[in-house]
Amino acid sequence: MKRLRNILVTIVPLIILFLIADYVLLVPLNIRFEEGFNLFFALLVIAIIAYFYEDVRYIFQDLAKGQSIHFPGKAIKFCVITLFVIYIGYQVSSTPILLSQQYRDLIGEIETKDFTEDIPMVDLSKIPTVDEAYARRLGDKKLGEDVGLGSQVYVGDYTLISMNDELFWVAPLEHVDIIKWFTNREGTPGYIMVSATDAQDVRLVQQDAEGNPIKLKYLPSAYFNDDIRRKVYFEGNMFEGLTDYSFELDDNGRPYWVVTTYTKKVGIHGGADATGVVVVDAQTGETAKYSVEDAPKWIDRIQPQSFVINQINDWGWYTNGFINTLFAKKGIIQTTHGTNYMYIDGDWYFYTGMTSAGSDESTVGFMLSNTRTKETTFYKIAGATETAAMKSAEGKVQHLGYQSSFPLLLNVENEPTYFMTLKDNQGLVKQYAFVNVKDYSKVGTGETLDEARANYTKLVFGGQGNFSDISSGEHKTITATIDRLGMSQTDGNTYYTIILKEHPELLLMGSGTISPELPISREGDQVTIEYIDAKNKTKTIVSFDNLSFDQ
Repeated sequence: MKRLRNILVTIVPLIILFLIADYVLLVPLNIRFEEGFNLFFALLVIAIIAYFYEDVRYIFQDLAKGQSIHFPGKAIKFCVITLFVIYIGYQVSSTPILLSQQYRDLIGEIETKDFTEDIPMVDLSKIPTVDEAYARRLGDKKLGEDVGLGSQVYVGDYTLISMNDELFWVAPLEHVDIIKWFTNREGTPGYIMVSATDAQDVRLVQQDAEGNPIKLKYLPSAYFNDDIRRKVYFEGNMFEGLTDYSFELDDNGRPYWVVTTYTKKVGIHGGADATGVVVVDAQTGETAKYSVEDAPKWIDRIQPQSFVINQINDWGWYTNGFINTLFAKKGIIQTTHGTNYMYIDGDWYFYTGMTSAGSDESTVGFMLSNTRTKETTFYKIAGATETAAMKSAEGKVQHLGYQSSFPLLLNVENEPTYFMTLKDNQGLVKQYAFVNVKDYSKVGTGETLDEARANYTKLVFGGQGNFSDISSGEHKTITATIDRLGMSQTDGNTYYTIILKEHPELLLMGSGTISPELPISREGDQVTIEYIDAKNKTKTIVSFDNLSFDQ
């Protein structure tokens, strides 16, 4: 009777405790997630303690006196043993020792392709020269221009997106504290957009396309039911995993939160894998749920980066079974330190280098994984790791003390190439660098993208005044007017970049030794140029004739 009274007295507080924990912790109410299991397990322990209160009190007395534990009854002993078995069984239920094959296969089929055939040539106008750290600096500066606004809000976390085929870093304005949230319940007044390709393009967007003021009501910095995490959780998503709260814009610039839903696919609680997204209008709170296949096209990221990297590592580690990872380590490969994004033909990809276990500065290839579908491709290319390339680029300008950003992987003239920005100690971009993956001693730097790329191309292809062998292709001749003419120098050699008025799509480059008329040519001159029409964006000049000179 006493035990029954104990449990009856405890049941109401237990329910209240559960409701409070559910509202505050927002854990998935599913034992396939460790947080959910731990919550239910803790409540079960409390219920057992309440029911066997007298027996438990004697057990704690034994512990306090340093004596061996004495179980007053078989029931309490059975419950303690059962709890112990449940807990240990749960912890080992998803161990790679038993399920390495399932962990290895979670990433799906990985196709091996040729880098130069599959990855298009670089377009300088599409290179993200603004990384997240630089975007944050630019965004904070933009917000600081409005003194009154800067005291009310701060710039939240950035997401890299594409909108109408342009690349942007976007971040919401967040409440500074609970007082500011309480006095601005309608929401914060807009978001920051920073072009990923043009550091001069920084916008504080406070009106939508129709001219209506933007009010972001659902945010990570909001409280109670305005908290975006709580909003999504209580919209019928209490029984599955929620992660990767990304701030994105649709093609009309309307702000949304894109939240990945996921489950566990290995054992009971192992192998996190995305199942779809929950999309929340950041202003109205209108919510929609989609599978991976049905998600709107404007959503750039469905797969969490951490999930993809973990699955690639599992694929590399367990390719020959778990025992192999402990002893022989045959064929084991793993991701390098750090990841980045690649934007190819309208799609985003996670990029990571792959290296042999124990290797520090060399790669065996690269992985690209689609950020929506998780389709993953492996490119076998032996070369330098991103870290080694960064050190090489910094060594090129060591007299200036610049620091390198984490590299992007590009295809430059059919050569796998790392691209990075070089910043001063204030975080400002001062130069650009291209580093050859296969031979990271070949580094081209410059204060402009064109200059850095030209210097790099000359080094890689041995262009000591001879650009004719840079790439194979059809020789073409064209007569047109010079619209723009640029000059750069490397190792005592002078190189010229030309854009023609009648053919602005052509970017032509050649050495000053091709013709004595090239160094004295000017914008507006009529010229005849023979060039190699290869797949690369920059066309190599073979011969040059300025028609203004009769010699």
